[in-house]
Amino acid sequence: MVNSHFIVAVLLVSFTCTTSIHSIWIGNVGFQNRTWAQAISLAKDFVSKLTLEEKCNMTGGVAGGCVGNVLPIPRLNFNGMCYQDSPSGVGDRVAHSTAFSAGIHIAATWDRNLGYQRAAAIGREFRGKGVHFALGPMMNMDRNARHGRDWEGFGADPYLSGENAFAYVQGVQDQGVVATAKHYICNEQETNRNPGFLARENRVNPNARIAYSANLDDKTMHEIYLWPFASSVAAGLGSIMCSYNQVNGTPACQNDKTLNGLLKGELQFPGNVMSDWGATKSGVESALGGLDIDMPRGGDFLGSAILPAVKNGSVSESRITDMIIRNMAPFYLLGQDEGFPQLDLDRDASGNNYIVNREVAAAGMILLKNTNNALPINPSTDNMVYVYGGAAGQSDEGYRSGASQQHIGALYQGGGSGFVDPAYGIDPLSSLMHKSRDNHVQIRYVTNQNDFGAINSSFHDRGFTGAKCLVFISAFSSEGADRHDLYSLDGGENLVQIVAANCPKTIVIVNSVAQLNLEPWIDHPNVVGVLWSGMPGQEYGPALADILFGDYNPGGKLVFTLAKKDTDFGTDISTTMVSEYTEGVFLDYRHFEQKDITPRYYFGFGLSYTTFTFSQLDISKSNNENKQSASAQYRQTRTRSYSNFGSSGLYDPVYEIKFTLTNTGKVNGSEVPQLYLGFPAEAQQPRKVLRGFDRVYLGPGQSKQVSLVLTQKDISYWNVVKQQWIVAPGDYTVWISTSANNADVKLQSSFHE
Repeated sequence: MVNSHFIVAVLLVSFTCTTSIHSIWIGNVGFQNRTWAQAISLAKDFVSKLTLEEKCNMTGGVAGGCVGNVLPIPRLNFNGMCYQDSPSGVGDRVAHSTAFSAGIHIAATWDRNLGYQRAAAIGREFRGKGVHFALGPMMNMDRNARHGRDWEGFGADPYLSGENAFAYVQGVQDQGVVATAKHYICNEQETNRNPGFLARENRVNPNARIAYSANLDDKTMHEIYLWPFASSVAAGLGSIMCSYNQVNGTPACQNDKTLNGLLKGELQFPGNVMSDWGATKSGVESALGGLDIDMPRGGDFLGSAILPAVKNGSVSESRITDMIIRNMAPFYLLGQDEGFPQLDLDRDASGNNYIVNREVAAAGMILLKNTNNALPINPSTDNMVYVYGGAAGQSDEGYRSGASQQHIGALYQGGGSGFVDPAYGIDPLSSLMHKSRDNHVQIRYVTNQNDFGAINSSFHDRGFTGAKCLVFISAFSSEGADRHDLYSLDGGENLVQIVAANCPKTIVIVNSVAQLNLEPWIDHPNVVGVLWSGMPGQEYGPALADILFGDYNPGGKLVFTLAKKDTDFGTDISTTMVSEYTEGVFLDYRHFEQKDITPRYYFGFGLSYTTFTFSQLDISKSNNENKQSASAQYRQTRTRSYSNFGSSGLYDPVYEIKFTLTNTGKVNGSEVPQLYLGFPAEAQQPRKVLRGFDRVYLGPGQSKQVSLVLTQKDISYWNVVKQQWIVAPGDYTVWISTSANNADVKLQSSFHE
């Protein structure tokens, strides 16, 4: 990242064990971004020309060509607005869309630059199809490993999620498309999320039970669940989608505390709040509670239905005016009033987006185990490869399959409204065939993992002795239902055990939406390699083959902890109408350390085909006057005409952390230095929390000085008495590590406040 008001231009270099895409951020093209003040002024002028009836009508979305629509007003030359899923590409079953790597996968790259590039590519497709509002990013925390939508989000840490959300918002909005952060807030399970929603009628049954309530304290709200939304607002976010659930007993879409108090008050959010589809539970209460537009139809609660309440004084006309100003301001903010493409959802706007998609797919894969350098495959010695498992090939029912054991196949994304119908999908087996041809490797496969006759027969093939066996397993989840367990589809654990019992060089590829229990086979002595392929999008096959054959050096890192026992996570799906967030700020790796639980793999863990050393740690106060300093560059890359850092100074850099990273191996590769911060006792924090990272790409023998920045917010805690972010006096410990494991700490120092 080297400048501010920029989109990505792509330069290609060879795929040689390091990043093949370098971004040069050049100026926005084709439209004009405005400041929020300018956008609000234009929105006020527009609203001044509306009748009361027109204003009320615009508080309710309508059904139509897009998943959500605002009707045109021809007399004002306003052509309406289109709202469309999803966070990982243009969804809702439209044609010619790129199924990008999922949110959980881009987070696993730990690469802000790739995060921005992916988002910019997504934004270009939305804009190219004429979509005004993209319904993403999704940033609910991976609080529950069985949550059906974990794959859409950015993992289990609020700082990591916030950094990904920031890059996503600016990547999309730099293309002139409004980003929509969701689901606000504490929407960490599907079970009982909206029991009154009538799917066929696309509305809420007012006589049905209200959704479950997420109950949590003020400190936990600020330091965990609000954090990524706050980062989105700081990035300049135009829209936020409120969620189905209740928060502390009040529905999220009429929750005065979370909407008016936290979001519009404390965070100074100038954009609009839209409901999730069917999440609105009332009219007057929602309008007064902070909801600005009811999606997808306002006939029940808002839209024309709110007009009587305005006329009788239950809702002031000034509140309705504010709702429309907030709904229209992002439209003007991103220049959608000037030359925006005509709507055509099936238009092919994918361009060369497969390039960044393939890069992200490879960068987000995580090497978890590599005994005696079992990977990469060396064609000069590994001339026989066997492939097992349905997850290696295509499903027999097309790209949307995978949720059932009868139709298992390679998974590009999870299911639900976040799913994108890919224009194509390249499975691992197809790509491995091509790689084997090019490298003169013989390949054999059995994709019916229930055909034990064929599997056992393969062990007696001529040439099987000495072969490397690739076993593909998968785990699927979808919006609307939480996972039943943390095991793979169609008995994948059994498949691994059978192959490992007969093949001394067994390598497992885990194609999973989120956490999986690896314990049934991870310690088997013949399981010499494990590669977590995640949710990599439609370029899955080529990206994986590049890693397996050593053309790309894996460098992804876990964005959640992998436990030895499911109960070790400390949280799970609530089957009642209340979900108590009693763990507070001790989520995921914070919880494991607090309870002294050793996981199977730590948050932030991931191996490489090369090695690195760390040296020369230095901590200094930020130098904002020096334009070449890390602090100045940090500000520059994040500043947009529409940025909204607020007046609190929370996002001002206060410390620079510098150290030297060296690639001591023989091949190109990347490492992800992670900065964990220890607070004084007053802050009542976990022993350490993530507060910085960077993905650094180096050639063999190459060194680089890495600079990380700590902002005012990064070194603060939420003081519930003073109701503000406070820097606790005392000593702060800085650990530079390669995971949340204390044994992986490479450098340590401290500073005093």
